[in-house]
Amino acid sequence: MNKFLVLIAFLLTSIVNAQETTGSIAGKLTDREMNGEPLPFANVTIKGTSKGTTSDYDGLYVLDKIEPGTYTVVFSFVGYETLEIPNVKVVADKVTEINTGLGASAATLDEVVITTVSRRDSEVALLLEQKGAIEMIENISAQELARKGVGDAQGALTKMAGVSKQEGVKNVFVRGLGDRYNSTTLNGLPLPSEDPEYKNVALDFFDSNIINSVGINKTFQSSLYGDFAGANINIISKELYGKETIKVGFGSGFNNRAVNEDFETVDGTSWFGYGLSSDSPITSLDTYSFENSMGSNNQNSQINTNGNFQLGKKFDIGDNNLKTLLIGSFDSKYSYNEGNTKEINAQGLPLRDLDFQKYQYNVSQILMANLDYGFGENNLSFNSLYIHNNTQSVGNYFGQSANISEETDDSAYIKRQQVNDNTVFVNQLLSEFALTDRISLQASIGYNMTRANEPDRRQNTFVYNQTNDNYRVAVGTPGYNLRFFSDLEENEIVGHLNAAYAFGAADSKEQQKGIINVGYDYRNTDRRFNFLQFNHDFGSPVNVNPNNPDLVFNQENLSNGTFRLVTNSGFGDDFNPLDPFFYEGEKDIHAGFTNAFYKFNEAFTLNAGLRVEHIDQYVNWDTNLSSSENNQNTDPSTIENTYFLPSFTAKYNFNENSILRLTGSKTYTFPQFKEVAPFLYEDVNFSSFGNPNLEASDNYNLDMKYEFYFGGNQIISLTGFYKKIKNPINRVQVNSAANQLSYINSGAEADVAGAELEVRKTVFNIESGESKKHELAFGLNTSYLYSRQDLSNRSTNFTNSEDELEGASPWVLNTDLTYNYDSNKFNLMSSVVLNYFSDRIYSLGVQQQGNIVETGIPTLDFIATGTISKHWGINAKIKNILDPEFKLTQDDINGGTNTINNFKKGTVFSVGLSYSL
Repeated sequence: MNKFLVLIAFLLTSIVNAQETTGSIAGKLTDREMNGEPLPFANVTIKGTSKGTTSDYDGLYVLDKIEPGTYTVVFSFVGYETLEIPNVKVVADKVTEINTGLGASAATLDEVVITTVSRRDSEVALLLEQKGAIEMIENISAQELARKGVGDAQGALTKMAGVSKQEGVKNVFVRGLGDRYNSTTLNGLPLPSEDPEYKNVALDFFDSNIINSVGINKTFQSSLYGDFAGANINIISKELYGKETIKVGFGSGFNNRAVNEDFETVDGTSWFGYGLSSDSPITSLDTYSFENSMGSNNQNSQINTNGNFQLGKKFDIGDNNLKTLLIGSFDSKYSYNEGNTKEINAQGLPLRDLDFQKYQYNVSQILMANLDYGFGENNLSFNSLYIHNNTQSVGNYFGQSANISEETDDSAYIKRQQVNDNTVFVNQLLSEFALTDRISLQASIGYNMTRANEPDRRQNTFVYNQTNDNYRVAVGTPGYNLRFFSDLEENEIVGHLNAAYAFGAADSKEQQKGIINVGYDYRNTDRRFNFLQFNHDFGSPVNVNPNNPDLVFNQENLSNGTFRLVTNSGFGDDFNPLDPFFYEGEKDIHAGFTNAFYKFNEAFTLNAGLRVEHIDQYVNWDTNLSSSENNQNTDPSTIENTYFLPSFTAKYNFNENSILRLTGSKTYTFPQFKEVAPFLYEDVNFSSFGNPNLEASDNYNLDMKYEFYFGGNQIISLTGFYKKIKNPINRVQVNSAANQLSYINSGAEADVAGAELEVRKTVFNIESGESKKHELAFGLNTSYLYSRQDLSNRSTNFTNSEDELEGASPWVLNTDLTYNYDSNKFNLMSSVVLNYFSDRIYSLGVQQQGNIVETGIPTLDFIATGTISKHWGINAKIKNILDPEFKLTQDDINGGTNTINNFKKGTVFSVGLSYSL
């Protein structure tokens, strides 16, 4: 309660951050004489000024760099009545959108739609924002998401320069820097992680139906949290534009590798993803009262389905308005992989060589509500977002494995049933107030809840004898056959306060020359992770039917001593073996920041800032490896630091469309709860655990970017960057006989440098016959990355003395070609999208073992969307057309390259239909 009171006190006394001193007017003109077709080459001017432009082939126009104020906008076209719209307000850092039509007779003002918004769903508006901002920002809009067939925030980011996704690892790599080096926010407020393995929430949770835009900020400013070196990823949630919206959509499809498989499913689960409990039903190790079978189930005809709806309405309340929006979606999809996985020693000899089949089903539900109340130049909004994501998988592994299949004619058979059930509940209250012409106020508060469960994970290890044609239960280690229950609860309070004062005058009239910001951020995170594993300890091998393992794993065989239940604690003479292991963490962040923006002249602008951030992290544990809770010789992990984080951004306009930016900063990378908690997480092919001795890294960043804008949404930009990371954190293979991974500070420093190129170009835009237009647009972004890190930490015994960073692809390429056909009765937009990344390190090698390397692959998608009437829309997608082979390789000391994991993901076909009013 005290935390809430402190936060509310700050909320009532602080002020907004203003990023720009100018606003824009944009919109679309239509021809009332041609049934509302776009009107190109019409004149748009601001009365009494020299400001003016013409509409393009789509009827779109933009007037930017307009000083805040009230104007009269004039629309004219040869042979048509001129339309004057008075009292048009231009607000700093916002777009005043005016959509209207011109005709032979005068239009009435009630036919004009005027809105003043930060339009985050328009490709042109976001490019305009990028152009006008002083900082380096990149955005992908809802329009562009649809054009490129992007289904979620993760997919959106992989279309941006220098961003790639690593198979088997959640979230993205930005400039070769992975999850721990990035941060994620929703509407500017921090988001929690749903997974104990990761710092950031899974970005594929955020369906495109709830996204207005996704922004990526690869450079630090003082208003951002300092714990990032790669990027801050900001998701802007959808809001209502216009008077009302009603939209319903349905879709279906299939994965060509999964659709006709005899598909295995986890027993106890449901199609909706609910049903399994994370609480163990066992109250005594003498009672075998598990609710679900050790065996899996089967089904046929795996069809993907999805549905979504949007309901929104704007209510006028006097001179003010209240906008309401409710969005819901459902998505289910199947996948099937088959391949091979190996574990080798330094000489390249296999310690494990298994062929596998993996069946996976994913289902998610999303519900988002938005209330937005505007009164004058002030705004108050509330966002509530519920995301439930459930992944169910069954894996079968068959082959040779050390300590399991060492006898002649013996083979190992491992079966793993796993469910990851994750829920994220985000609530945000955001406010903006214009107190005077010079002073504005912003106050935001959020409360986030995360629940991540792994209920009743089942893993069996059997031995198959070819001579006798039978299976027996593997013995020697109780953990060969197990049931695992875990749950994570995380609660988080966040607050952001910002005060802005605009000052200065130019020439004879008042004009803002600069802005001073002062602000405060607060973030408190509490996490508790509990887990309990039941191992089956067999005294001797027992024959088993792999299709009906419940004939062995049952109460009768527990009672007669065929096996006994053992937790990771043992049997419990002096303790309760049913008490779960755990780790708990708390992190408090208090940050004050200030920055000063100053416009020296029309060409040169500078922004300089300082953030002072105090962070206090405490992690306590009692796990299957060690205990700081019960062992007086083991202390909890406590890291407390105060950081002084300076930053600057300089912007130079050679002219209106030619811009150069330079930015520099210092940031840090903090170890996460899971990375310092010594909790052993076991998978079929590897295990991982945390390191309580991890330390934070310091990051020094420098970027330079040149942009040239040449009309509409066309741009070419080139960016160069350099980062020095002191004391970097890496995932490594541990010096042990087992295939275990952990985290260390790998050496003194790492260097990252590279270049990014982005091009967006309209190839042609032609009007023909009855058709409105034929348009072909091309987009490309590519990046080159150099990374080097010192691996002279001899205690870890790295194979190489220096190497690239984990996850750092030297080359990343994203390109798309879009054709748009538009007529009076039909619209079709089709895109071909290609992505490629080059080879990159998955995990650093130790003890003469080579690095595990992910082989670079291309992916190719085709997307087509269209409207067949005023209300009906259609779409079709073919994803992963090339279906390349995913592959991990590892070199041995004899010079050989060994494939240690390989499979194909399949091609996904889908179609959809939507109806809107």
